[in-house]
Amino acid sequence: MVKQITLTLDTEFSCEYYENDILIKKTSNNKHHKFIVTQLPCNIKIKINPWKIRPLIRIDEHLVNYGLAKITPWDHMIELNLEKNYTDIYFKNIIQAKRDYLSKTEQNIPDNMESYVGVNNEYKELVGQIKELIK
Repeated sequence: MVKQITLTLDTEFSCEYYENDILIKKTSNNKHHKFIVTQLPCNIKIKINPWKIRPLIRIDEHLVNYGLAKITPWDHMIELNLEKNYTDIYFKNIIQAKRDYLSKTEQNIPDNMESYVGVNNEYKELVGQIKELIK
């Protein structure tokens, strides 16, 4: 469950944090802004000043990719929808993006997916050998 959102940039900026169109917090002239998520699910809008900046966004201290996290960067604000299972959705988006990439490079997804994505690759024999070596 998501508890906080952090925005960071190398220059100072100001924010207004909204959950479901209700202003929750204003911050000004900082390089680092931290907001506590009070309810889930919710629509989050963070109005930023100056416009047209793209700060680094961390959700529960994890740096996220705007596209994979489904974050919409408007000129004047950042918008996203948070669900209770947001981290599960985010990591599924990572796997899907890797699958999409492999299909665009015309690589055979069923045969090599585990090599690139890390899905269904338990490698029981290799793990057993490693365990024997570290005893």
